[in-house]
Amino acid sequence: MESHKLNSLHDFIYKTCIKYNIDESHGLKHALGTVKWAEILMKAHTDISINEYNMIIYSAALHDMCDSKYRNIGEACEEIWHWLLKQGWTQDMSNTLINIITSMSYTKLKRKWVLGQPFAYPNHGIYQRAYHIVRHADLLEAYSVARCYIYSKYHMNWASEDEIWAETEYIMKERVFNYVNHGWLFLDSALAHVPALEAEAIRCIKERDKNYVF
Repeated sequence: MESHKLNSLHDFIYKTCIKYNIDESHGLKHALGTVKWAEILMKAHTDISINEYNMIIYSAALHDMCDSKYRNIGEACEEIWHWLLKQGWTQDMSNTLINIITSMSYTKLKRKWVLGQPFAYPNHGIYQRAYHIVRHADLLEAYSVARCYIYSKYHMNWASEDEIWAETEYIMKERVFNYVNHGWLFLDSALAHVPALEAEAIRCIKERDKNYVF
């Protein structure tokens, strides 16, 4: 991606986070981490077109800029949509990106999930692979204990350090460590990284390492 487009993307995310008080667990650092994982996952495919590449990178970067925990989804999507048009995106491509980033939330998908039964993911047509690459990239980013700690601390600003770490450990063990068992991660290119990510997460929990690297 051209440097000026990348800078514009980063600037939009940074300003959006400042404007809507989106904490670092869902901010620019997380966006960059998700993009990093998306790029890694794309290496398993040799037939990704420029349109699919852009859809993956921009969706990975922008997916939490419309998170309902921080702002109104409708207003956020409209803001993102108009920004994409200014970046030269077509209306159809912009609509597809909005559809992808508003249908990949683990929390919202899980509400429709029943253990042991096949799960019907939203249909994004020719961008279905892009959708799953971005969704998997976001889930792999969730193995960051430091990111989970930041989220817990932000939403439990009244709690003690021990309470924050207890909540962090609970989220990691009850949610993140079950991504594979419950079928949310299934791409071979993603599954290959899980053992190392889980081992590192267990170490971070044990040592209370909250250094957020990506």
